[in-house]
Amino acid sequence: MKQFEIYQHPDGRLEAVKLGWNWPAFFFGALWALYCRLWKIAVLTFVGVFIVSMAGALDESGLLDVMVNIVCLGLYVAFGLNGNRWKQRHLVASSFQSAGTLEAKSIKQAIAGHIEKQQTQGADRAFHTFQA
Repeated sequence: MKQFEIYQHPDGRLEAVKLGWNWPAFFFGALWALYCRLWKIAVLTFVGVFIVSMAGALDESGLLDVMVNIVCLGLYVAFGLNGNRWKQRHLVASSFQSAGTLEAKSIKQAIAGHIEKQQTQGADRAFHTFQA
């Protein structure tokens, strides 16, 4: 089971973000950022990789090319480590609010579990009566 943080928009939309390492961000980097609508990160990554790649292509010895590959690997590790945090910040900037965390196997199950939890809490409130 994985830990997910649930975010809710004022219009009712729900998003779940897994806590910890992000494999899709590690493997796909800037493409993952585009998919998640993290425009600044995607553009900065594309531009940075392009500049570093051009510098590596101009080097005749091949040493710079090895250094470029090491830098790119470091970049993808940074995506894996920080991808979920970047996505969380983007959601908060887009008016989503944290609605709690829960354990689930997938994002869909996390959202379904959150909806079920909300419905259960709503049903419990309906049965409570207050007496003076």
